[in-house]
Amino acid sequence: MSEFTSLKVLVLMGGDSREREISLLSGAAVARALAGLGHVVEARTLARAADVLAMGDLRDWDVVFPALHGGMGEDGRLQALLDVLDVPYALSGHLASAVAMDKAATKRILRSADIPTPDWLLVTPDREGVAWPDRDQLLKRVDAELGWPVVVKPNADGSSVGVRIVAQPSEFAVAFDEAAAGGRDVLLESYVPGRELTAAILLGRRLPLVEIVPHDGFYDFGNKYTAGASDYLCPAPVHSPLYERISGDARRAYDLLGCRGLARVDFRLDGSRYSCLEVNTIPGMTDTSLVPKAAAVVGIPFAALVDDLCRDGARRGAGR
Repeated sequence: MSEFTSLKVLVLMGGDSREREISLLSGAAVARALAGLGHVVEARTLARAADVLAMGDLRDWDVVFPALHGGMGEDGRLQALLDVLDVPYALSGHLASAVAMDKAATKRILRSADIPTPDWLLVTPDREGVAWPDRDQLLKRVDAELGWPVVVKPNADGSSVGVRIVAQPSEFAVAFDEAAAGGRDVLLESYVPGRELTAAILLGRRLPLVEIVPHDGFYDFGNKYTAGASDYLCPAPVHSPLYERISGDARRAYDLLGCRGLARVDFRLDGSRYSCLEVNTIPGMTDTSLVPKAAAVVGIPFAALVDDLCRDGARRGAGR
């Protein structure tokens, strides 16, 4: 049995997104698990990516674990700063992070590789006047190109923040305004009925598929982070070879975007037809999070999961 070698790990959490509170839970869980293994760990809360520039001791740490969801923590800005500072970190680099956070950009890559993804429209404001396209024209395009129901969501948020399934035109304005709050780009997406599946890729390894079964409604923010609000089936009861095709496309998406360490790829399954929705480069690490559930099924405890990710980041840093 090899001797345990401890690392000095700096966990960064918080951030500026609407997922800040979930990030704090993830960061605390990661820090506890690593400390329990015997690593030297400190958790720090950021308000913005540039806060790392004021941390004079970054070179003293073997690896940084970014436990930030959405915003500047997951969109590549933090990772780019760490790259410039030559500080090793776990999980994906700045380019994969930026592309995965942009749902429309991810969907273009998926479609170019023949990975099925729902049809979509990207709605962007006039950046100078923050004026949105004419609503009547937008509704006509939704009617003609996507149909109803339509999924309305921010193009660059996670944790189902601001996501609404809109059944008819009269409900559209409220959902659109919520998704667009703060001048965000809005993704309008054809609704795919059926089952909610997610696939985790850990260090290039495919973990078992997880099926999420909310007790009420769809897998929104509340159902994700309320204990007991959803059931989780792992491995998901999907017959082969369909199971293998979904899992294989998750791995292909991970590779296409250039992800490292860990990513979670979300799908909808309607009969034998599946669609890839998005790729998450910093998935949740809370008590209700999906990746730890999938890892546990194949005998990887939570502490071992984050330990492997930290060691991978430290190794990559050492090889620079």
